[in-house]
Amino acid sequence: MKKAILATTATLLMAALSTGAMAEEENVNYGDPTASFSTLGVSASENHTQLNGMYGAGSNIFQLDLGFKNKTNDKGKAGDVNYRGRYFHVTDGLGYSVDVLGGVNNFENGDKSTSNTVLAGLIYKFQVTDNISVFPMASMGYTRSDMNPKTGADSKTTDTLFQGGVYAMYGFDDGHWVYVNPKVTHMRKANTNVAQVEAGGGFMVAEKVSVGAKVEYTAKNDKLGMKKDDTVGWLQANYYF
Repeated sequence: MKKAILATTATLLMAALSTGAMAEEENVNYGDPTASFSTLGVSASENHTQLNGMYGAGSNIFQLDLGFKNKTNDKGKAGDVNYRGRYFHVTDGLGYSVDVLGGVNNFENGDKSTSNTVLAGLIYKFQVTDNISVFPMASMGYTRSDMNPKTGADSKTTDTLFQGGVYAMYGFDDGHWVYVNPKVTHMRKANTNVAQVEAGGGFMVAEKVSVGAKVEYTAKNDKLGMKKDDTVGWLQANYYF
């Protein structure tokens, strides 16, 4: 009898834990940058297509984005590649991450440029209300750009980066979300600041499928040769598992 009671208690406890875990997983809002889940997706802008992947293993999250240029313009040729790999760890709302990102641009005149950046940073989650979350972010890193002109000598540029920003999100009860993410990057050697804002959202069209959109804005910066503001719009679709 005692063994039967213990067995029943253990079974009920396992069921409760399993149900709690499923409820917690079902309550994940996929717009939360500190949430752990797995997804495959695709993003498209006027000039680029990007494949997006993420694998969440508890408090450890791995992301990989691989982008391809669709058509040739003054920023490079069709087929140019860019990438971003990220490891993210989060516990009780506090997270830290390591980002590696860069790309290759081939120009019509034969010039070629490559860039690679490494960033390490912290993010913290403030739950303002059940639906509103705010995530302050700070990071620092190193960037290197190499120019390989068709004629003339190769050159390289390096700099140290300091970046601060905030991600603010409204998560709807049925899983949809909207967000805004302003940030400023200070480049120490260049002694300049790059201001950027990203805003967008996602809509759950099925239990495991979302569609969304975002706009990325970068302010002009004469020191870096950015003579005008740059605004890029993206459409996105993701499957979660």
